[in-house]
Amino acid sequence: MTQTLRPIAVFPLAVLLLAQSWGTRPPRVISQGEPEYSEEARRATVNSTVTVSLVVSENGAPQDIKVVHGAGFGLDEMAVRAIGTWRFEPGAKEGKPFPASTHVDLHFKIFDQTHAGQIARLNFSLAPGVERPELIEGKIPSNPDQPGEASMRVRFAVSPDGQPKNFQTFETNNPEWTERALQKMNDWRFRPAVRAGQPEEVNGVFELTVSQQAPQNHATLRRSLVTILPPEPQDSSLPAPKPISPPDHAMFDGYPGRVSCKWEASPRAVSYLLEWDYMDRDAWHAESQGIPGTAYEVTSTEITFDFAGSQAGRWRVWPVNRSGQRGNPSEWRTFRFLN
Repeated sequence: MTQTLRPIAVFPLAVLLLAQSWGTRPPRVISQGEPEYSEEARRATVNSTVTVSLVVSENGAPQDIKVVHGAGFGLDEMAVRAIGTWRFEPGAKEGKPFPASTHVDLHFKIFDQTHAGQIARLNFSLAPGVERPELIEGKIPSNPDQPGEASMRVRFAVSPDGQPKNFQTFETNNPEWTERALQKMNDWRFRPAVRAGQPEEVNGVFELTVSQQAPQNHATLRRSLVTILPPEPQDSSLPAPKPISPPDHAMFDGYPGRVSCKWEASPRAVSYLLEWDYMDRDAWHAESQGIPGTAYEVTSTEITFDFAGSQAGRWRVWPVNRSGQRGNPSEWRTFRFLN
């Protein structure tokens, strides 16, 4: 029996971010349509995320829509088209509407266990007037056999006859899986890039990251709370992770108060501690009370947690080595929920 792959596009409330002072109110989505899944991405079984920047005008219309972190496979165009149909309650400053810049993450997922936890991107270096290649045969490589984190970045060219060639791996943490993936990608076929009706060779970069969780029983699914003690690094040679999102001074609008934090991996780290704190009477609670910080322990480079209240909050990430020692923490990033 053939399995039907059902695409979905997910829009978490927390992805509408606006770095403004606490006295401003960011735009609020009041009408949104889901983007269509491109046929190219559907054929290739692509899971990915497109980050779009835009300006919400004083009348709530999206303007100056740009892709700032694209996925390729035709999904960037679908994301821009969908955002163009959205309508917002405009941001306000001192009670008056004002044009506000913001970012939106659009998540494209297909229900297929062999691609669960993937983020795939394929972007080409194109000269002006050149239309990008389209993948017409071939699928995204499946996940590694063992659950866990895996990633690769591969350069290659697409020839005028649509054949991929000159594969060059310049980043991977799983060489065996990457080698199998390259064998699969060698069978890809493209509708070639075109300039003025003539096919042209172009170069591209394929990125694939996988975050698979090992099977766990119910008891181990609980997120463990960790006390940050002592409050300084235990392994000063372990570099600080670099936060990715949300940006500093992010403003969220939605219930429940759910924060999704992401950061870049730190070399030699086997796990991470996401430390969080909240503002209490104009001071950070743990710091003002002289008590140890509190953190969640994770093995991936992202975590979603619930935050109660509309007071300011902050978060940072500690890398942890194989001996359980904490390295250098990232800088603090702050956020706030409007209600």
